[in-house]
Amino acid sequence: MIGALIPKIVETLKAAKGTVQRLMDAEDVAAAKRKKEREEEWERYLKQEDARKVAQALADSQQQLADIIEKWGKAITVERFFADAEKRLNTSDDEDRRKRLEERLALARAMMASVDPLDFIEGWRAPQERYQAKFDYPRQSMSAEAQI
Repeated sequence: MIGALIPKIVETLKAAKGTVQRLMDAEDVAAAKRKKEREEEWERYLKQEDARKVAQALADSQQQLADIIEKWGKAITVERFFADAEKRLNTSDDEDRRKRLEERLALARAMMASVDPLDFIEGWRAPQERYQAKFDYPRQSMSAEAQI
């Protein structure tokens, strides 16, 4: 009984060979398509993440520059204070007071940081120094006011 089924099974398998091959080929095509879609999705994600990092580097750089300008403005106010104090000191008639205040003014000035704008800008990091883009993006023209 089993012996009679074997030739029928072999014949059925031979007849199904083409169908099985077509199904395997279709699955190979579908797997390749899925793989390509995953790769494209990953590429889109990488580009979006890169663009986000570029934008963050720009925003951080702009914020740092705005902070530097604000600190420099405060330093200029302090410098004006010392310049006015020295001017008034030089016009003082009281020699003892002038001598005492000259020393105090020198001590106070020594405590203050530089007011040279180049010293301030030297520590600034440009967007490209913060993050180097992995993809090319069209350049956006922005006015200086919009950037700060």
